[in-house]
Amino acid sequence: MNLELLDPWEQEYPQIIEETIEDGYVLNCRFNKRGTLLAGGCLDGRCVVWDYDTRGIARNLHGHIKPISSVSWSRNGRFLLSASKDWNCIVWDLIHGTELHRIKFDAPVLCAQFHPRNNYVFVVVLQSEAPVLVDVSDGKVQRYELPTSMKSEEGDGDVKQNTNTVQAICFSHRGDRIYTGTSKGSLSVIDTKTKEMVWSERITGSTIKQLCFDRKGRDLLVNASDRIIRVFSLESQEAFPELTHKFQDLVNRLQWTSACFSADGDFVIAGSAHRAEHNIYIWDKVVGNLVKILEGPKEQLDDLAWHPIRPMIASVSGYGNVYIWSTNHQENWSSFAPDFTELEENLEYEEREDEFDVIPQEEMSKRKLGDEDVYIDVTTIDKMNPFDDSDGEDPDEITYLPTQLDEEDERRVEDEDEHHVSRKRKRVAL
Repeated sequence: MNLELLDPWEQEYPQIIEETIEDGYVLNCRFNKRGTLLAGGCLDGRCVVWDYDTRGIARNLHGHIKPISSVSWSRNGRFLLSASKDWNCIVWDLIHGTELHRIKFDAPVLCAQFHPRNNYVFVVVLQSEAPVLVDVSDGKVQRYELPTSMKSEEGDGDVKQNTNTVQAICFSHRGDRIYTGTSKGSLSVIDTKTKEMVWSERITGSTIKQLCFDRKGRDLLVNASDRIIRVFSLESQEAFPELTHKFQDLVNRLQWTSACFSADGDFVIAGSAHRAEHNIYIWDKVVGNLVKILEGPKEQLDDLAWHPIRPMIASVSGYGNVYIWSTNHQENWSSFAPDFTELEENLEYEEREDEFDVIPQEEMSKRKLGDEDVYIDVTTIDKMNPFDDSDGEDPDEITYLPTQLDEEDERRVEDEDEHHVSRKRKRVAL
């Protein structure tokens, strides 16, 4: 995708359903870092990866025997982390479509997320158990249990919260901190290196269901069961969150199934949990007002994800379909030249002093010859990446997946190779 060709005046949020992706019963979906691939977890334990440009299936991964609870992309886009209720987490190598690591826990896995900087570190939330930090960088699986309570300064074992269970988790922008949300509404911060809790505060009286950061890592979204979406701001990476906005539906008092930020972080979107509605609410984060309500089919909304670059949304319905929301493009065939604009009313035009002067033919020829001497480079590719939020480019980053043949295609290729070899041997014998 050439970012220079994108329309700068394009609408900032989608309006209509552009396409429907149907492949099994999808429960959740996530985009990769560039938005070129879309991964979905299915009810039958499969993980499907679609090429977002062609909408074709790039990988069909079989490894779980129970529904997928969450999927997460690694930083370089080569690995996919799938968490399931069968007590297992699988790290998939998408280049070969095989399992890289399979980790079994002592309880069903609620969600798992990759480290934003390290492709071999991720955190896992277990049902009624303490969260776990997993490191597979050395080829061996190392587990570190994370604290669920904050000890007193004397270190005598006294705790602030001893009955809370972690329900949601996410890394900070650089991965140096881990944010957890508990069943009793406590928001906590854990240092990734020391694995100790450095801050904890009760922000609501209900369960925190979801946590996520925007692209810049300055705003934290908290989705709780009290029907309120809270946005916390961080002045710096080392600062603690402070509440800035609250979003809710005061009329219908809807419960929010899933929520996230837009690609540029200017909007907050959330999907309602009503059984007969597939509505997506869009708020302006700065002003705090409701901008748009996207009304879809009469199906329950289970999950949603905003495209990391373009104003597009992928939403998962209760029937297992993935709907792609995009902007409403209006074609205008009245513009024939790049600098042509259609006027709605008469305008006064002030001409330049030499705009309509008669230029001799010799001078015109000299100008054309001068323009021909200008060197135009058509081979050098400018590295334009304004959406990169990292310290540098990752040389191992995978944007698109190579085509992978199934068993029937491999057998057909092998048969064709054997046929060509036998024909060559006959020619040599003759």
